[in-house]
Amino acid sequence: MRVAIATAQVPFVRGGAEVLAEGLLGALREHGAQVELVGLPFRWHPPDRLLDHLLAARLWRLDEADRVIGLKFPAYLVPHPDKVLWLVHQHRAAYDLWGDPAGGLPDTAQGRAVRDAVRRADDAWLPEARRVHTISPVVSDRLRRFNGIASTPLLPPLAAPGAFRAGSYGDYVFAPSRISSAKRQVLLVEAMRHVRAPVRLVLAGPAATTVELETLRAAVHRHGVADRVTLLPRWIPEPEKVELLAGALAVAFVPRDEDYGYVTLEAAAAGRATITSTDAGGPTLFVRDGETGLVRPPEPRALAAAIDALASDRREAARLGANAHDQLAALDLRWDRVAAELLR
Repeated sequence: MRVAIATAQVPFVRGGAEVLAEGLLGALREHGAQVELVGLPFRWHPPDRLLDHLLAARLWRLDEADRVIGLKFPAYLVPHPDKVLWLVHQHRAAYDLWGDPAGGLPDTAQGRAVRDAVRRADDAWLPEARRVHTISPVVSDRLRRFNGIASTPLLPPLAAPGAFRAGSYGDYVFAPSRISSAKRQVLLVEAMRHVRAPVRLVLAGPAATTVELETLRAAVHRHGVADRVTLLPRWIPEPEKVELLAGALAVAFVPRDEDYGYVTLEAAAAGRATITSTDAGGPTLFVRDGETGLVRPPEPRALAAAIDALASDRREAARLGANAHDQLAALDLRWDRVAAELLR
């Protein structure tokens, strides 16, 4: 079978969605399919550019493929008689992030027109797919709430779970993620003002924009924690990430309504507890408060108390990390199962 994976790609931006697409590519090839990863260049600014992308997706023709697997907006709207969706997410600025500065669509006449066009496109063309899967119950819930479309979650595995290992517990909390307001690194910086234990915060990941990076740097200096926060604003190669996870006291990941959250799975694979927030979305599918990590309100003092708790009781940090590792093993997330489902 010849399979085209249809996705969207912001040039020079790499994150969990790109890792997922590459993992799927390899899994489908292992399953015997002839596969191409087809990426539509994508930009969300200025807002009316989204209308161009909608048109481009509908003008795409992947007739050489026996099956198309759609991942990201707007590439999942490409017409094809045998299309299956594995939705990473929709264009959230038109849905749950409408009116939020993090979404990027302004509440203006133009912004509302673009929002409505995106929603109409999803309503009209998502049902073209033979089957609709999503990467998590969080994404499925949004799709049902906003579009009335039923879907089946199909959880992605890590690319290489065996690469992670547990080392000795160090003096830092590790927070790997793309730097953006949606991931809320500034919230973690604010929390460090209230942390009493002698631990550091290591923030690692590329910035979504220069403005996001400068905002984070300004927060570090404004809160007077420059000596306690290490900032690595770049894509972290896998070997370096493995080492940083292995030596961490814990992992902190406090996004707002994350679609899935590879960070949580990577922490578990390394035997590390995750500190997350009650409104984090995807991470709360895996982090059980007091069992595999700590779940706290998205408030600086509450997160600081969680960091202090693990710093003062490393046996507890180790217990939570071991439980997280065992839970991940019990889930038995495997790429061969994903491939089989998307090819059937």
